[in-house]
Amino acid sequence: MAKTRRVRRRRTSDSALSIVRHARDAAKNALERLRSEIKATSTRLQKLVSEERSFRLELFGGGGSSESSPVARGRRPGRRAAAAATAARPGRRRGRPGRPPTAARRRGKPQAEKYFSKLPSTFGLDEVRKLAGRKAGISLAQWSRAKRIRKVGEKYQKVS
Repeated sequence: MAKTRRVRRRRTSDSALSIVRHARDAAKNALERLRSEIKATSTRLQKLVSEERSFRLELFGGGGSSESSPVARGRRPGRRAAAAATAARPGRRRGRPGRPPTAARRRGKPQAEKYFSKLPSTFGLDEVRKLAGRKAGISLAQWSRAKRIRKVGEKYQKVS
């Protein structure tokens, strides 16, 4: 007689937990492999970058001035030589602070002033809206803060 194997049946909750445990272990191992691969790749990249630097140094010479190094960043090669040939060099001198920025100059009258001059001595909000459009509220606020208008009932009146 042949022996038959007895298979012990596990409870479904035990098998579900073991499946989750195995999945967690597999994910952990995959994450470790990814980390090691990233580490190896980053070390290779650092090595390549250092090789590139040494190659450039051998080819173009050491840092210092931008004439000797055409790979210098921020300037076009040979700019200093061209600037030295001309007497006056544009821009500011080294070590000197730049001029403070000036405010942009206004061209013409402010918009609110134009609207104000066109209005009669007593006017309503509708008249201002016709002139100023969406800016009507802003104009009224400016004029009232500057004490150029005052409210009289439903209308506004220019203050002389």
